[in-house]
Amino acid sequence: MDASVSQINSVSNLSNINVFPVKSIAGISLPSAQVEKQGLQCDRRFMVASLNGKMITARTHPQMVKIKAIIEPDGLVLCYPGLIDLHFTFDELEMKEIDTTVWSDTFTAYSTTEEANQWFSSILGTEAQLLFSGQQSNRMREKIQTNVSFADGYPLLVISEASLAELNKRSSSHHTMAQFRTNLVVSGNEAFIEDSWKRIRIGEVEFEVVKPCQRCILTTVNPNTAQYHPNKEPLKTFSTFRADDSGNVYFGQNLVAKNEGTIRIGDKIEVLETKEKEYYADSNKHAVTSVTIQDKQTDTVSEEITISLNGHLFKGNTQDPLLNQAEAAGLSINNSCRAGLCGACRVTLESGEVEQEDSPALNQNLKEAGMILACCSIPKSDIEVID
Repeated sequence: MDASVSQINSVSNLSNINVFPVKSIAGISLPSAQVEKQGLQCDRRFMVASLNGKMITARTHPQMVKIKAIIEPDGLVLCYPGLIDLHFTFDELEMKEIDTTVWSDTFTAYSTTEEANQWFSSILGTEAQLLFSGQQSNRMREKIQTNVSFADGYPLLVISEASLAELNKRSSSHHTMAQFRTNLVVSGNEAFIEDSWKRIRIGEVEFEVVKPCQRCILTTVNPNTAQYHPNKEPLKTFSTFRADDSGNVYFGQNLVAKNEGTIRIGDKIEVLETKEKEYYADSNKHAVTSVTIQDKQTDTVSEEITISLNGHLFKGNTQDPLLNQAEAAGLSINNSCRAGLCGACRVTLESGEVEQEDSPALNQNLKEAGMILACCSIPKSDIEVID
């Protein structure tokens, strides 16, 4: 055991276990769970995708967080307000091989049922399909040398109750753990204690703490109303004390299981090895300035414009962010957080005017070079952009 291991091992216990049977829907709290190398059993084993296999999440379709699941011995029941429940058994899944993509990972998943496809399409307002990962996911992440389900990048996520309490002390809004879609919640009095863990054991399972979890626009979606927070909270508060030099914000730690076994609520968090916590400047100078809903309501009526993206022309408007409009037109722009923090969606504005939010991912030099952020810039005239 590492000699630097703290003597506070006994103060943290596992206080909640959550699985999300379908990526981006509401979570289910369990008293115990079977841990597999690819993640918790039943966690993110299904995913909604476009007809070309690209993932669809609540980042762009927040109504997905209102879908609830019931796990049955032979399948799932999915519920959404105003719709007849969707019930399917694992035996009736079509299991036709489908190429799918989660971020930059392309791998083989499996079709489910036409009824499921139609059910999700009616909720999303666009053609979609429900995919199954298979009992063993085909998605191998070389970076961590293990298979992963449809999760964004890592099999599991842990957050401490004290970390959430510290966020709520600083934020003008109250936040719940459901916003952060974590698998494991731990008790304790030290905020961000999870940042100091390198190896831990819970119940029968040893975990390696791989990296802090970068947060995105999905954390701003209210799990009950499916509405985005008007001021992008909690990202605005995170940007003042949990941001790196590039403006990316972090909350929680990603885990990889080193073996399989059972974990239960109440299990002690045994710290086997520690590490130095990540450093984040604690100030207000990186705060994100957001356009509130009230501001948007005072805008003039949306006008039809022409947008050129890498030479592809399509009709747009003066109300929605460039990224949303490009995706609606079937075009892709690289993106990640969708909140103006990470800079992944930077494009060059060749001509025209946009309304661009202030952002830590867009410094003065980048602005002078003609760069804008597609996720939080709204065209105000015909524009031409290249990525």
